[in-house]
Amino acid sequence: MNQTLIKWKLKEVMARYDIKAGDLANELNLSANSVSNLRKAKTMPRLDGHSLNNLCNALNRLAHDLDRQITPFDLIDYTQDSDTSASSENPNSSRSSALSQGRKSSAIDAENQACLTAA
Repeated sequence: MNQTLIKWKLKEVMARYDIKAGDLANELNLSANSVSNLRKAKTMPRLDGHSLNNLCNALNRLAHDLDRQITPFDLIDYTQDSDTSASSENPNSSRSSALSQGRKSSAIDAENQACLTAA
């Protein structure tokens, strides 16, 4: 199936720079649960520019041994599945799968957006 993915790497960035979830929650005025949801997200959550900027600024303030500024590019990883034959055979199967995944992630995205907007 031809699938384009944007992988969310907040968990990896926090581990690389020894940033604790509780510290990030305090810095952003979020609950620990909200930060946990952000860290666990497999794909990029829906964040507006202001929220993403606040997140990067907080990560930069908390980072240990920071060699360069953390940017949104550090938080995402783009990959594209090279197998295109499966998607051309049955385009509806990937659509229904994408719709169900979208519904599941939109509930988490709405919670994260509300929490980050408040910060």
